[in-house]
Amino acid sequence: MEPVEDSAWNRVVKPHLPKNEREALPKARQQALAAALQEWTAHCVGERLKAIAADQGRHEILQRLAKPAWQIRHQGKDFLGAVRWQEVDVWLANAEAGLVLAADPKHFQSQDSFRKNWKNGHNDLVAFASNLHERFPVCAVGGMICFPEWAADSAGLKQVQSICGRSIPRERPLNAYGKFEGFGLVIYSRNWRLSWPFAPDSPLKPSAAMHSLATAVFTRSLSLL
Repeated sequence: MEPVEDSAWNRVVKPHLPKNEREALPKARQQALAAALQEWTAHCVGERLKAIAADQGRHEILQRLAKPAWQIRHQGKDFLGAVRWQEVDVWLANAEAGLVLAADPKHFQSQDSFRKNWKNGHNDLVAFASNLHERFPVCAVGGMICFPEWAADSAGLKQVQSICGRSIPRERPLNAYGKFEGFGLVIYSRNWRLSWPFAPDSPLKPSAAMHSLATAVFTRSLSLL
């Protein structure tokens, strides 16, 4: 069976991607792509959460996840972190549990953009995680770096894998504020489908990152209510 990340990508994100590596997206299409990535992230974590609850026979949690208060949102909202207000693109929060999920996908369209900006993007994500974790220590915080396969050469891929791989895991909600419960490298091919150039069991694979985020939400929040 095709992973939910692949099927949702083809349905939600693929229509918004550039047609080829030479096409520069205008601002309106960049915004539409960013919104699609946020929707994709929310959908995938939500489906993974439902699957975990179903596998464990927790039907009461499935009922809770069907309620509006437990829907994962993908419209930006500001939350007060430890040091500043933080805009969060993908989130799950309610009066019952507080902020339990926060994720931020970042997209780099071209080789030039990726080479110049992905490290700054990663640093921004680390600051995002630190700001939120210090105030919401049990929150599952996720980061995504998205780019086409032609944007990175082999050296660039090795470097982004190494640096981002050190950002996970955050297994206990007591320290390591700058780490993530789930971090994904979202790479797509010239036919606009998800591609994966690393080991199939890498925790940076989108499916693994989404599952890790869902597991953290489930074990730290949902299963305890």
